[in-house]
Amino acid sequence: MEFEASIFYLQLITFSLGLLLAYFVYVPYLKGWMTERQNRIASQLEEAAKNQKSAEALKTDLDRKMKEMDAKVQQTLADSRAEADKARQEAAANARKEAEKILADTRAALEQERHDTLLAVQREVAALSVAIAEKILRSSVDAKAQQKLIDESLKELTSKKN
Repeated sequence: MEFEASIFYLQLITFSLGLLLAYFVYVPYLKGWMTERQNRIASQLEEAAKNQKSAEALKTDLDRKMKEMDAKVQQTLADSRAEADKARQEAAANARKEAEKILADTRAALEQERHDTLLAVQREVAALSVAIAEKILRSSVDAKAQQKLIDESLKELTSKKN
């Protein structure tokens, strides 16, 4: 293959014209497309940055709310425990008071029972004493002496009671 300068220059001129034509026709279109793409990417980056900031703000807000909720839960638990302790102490105090009342009532009833029994025994002893004294006196003493013995026996019984 031989080198022909005229064909070479013709091809060089055609190639240069093609490049100039491409430069003036396609380069502005490509520049516009590249600028548009660059602007779109920049706006997407800005939007992503805004979304990230809002997400961080939401995360911070959620963390704060979670801490508040934890504090409220802890406070509620502490209040519930305190209320339960108070109720338990009140129930124990009421049970103690009730037990003391029952014990006091039982003691009073026992004391009354003992007193009633003592009186019954004293009456029985007095009646027996009178009956014995009456039998003895019938056989040996008159009515005046008998009354004197009864009075003395009653005085002795009442003095022992006190």
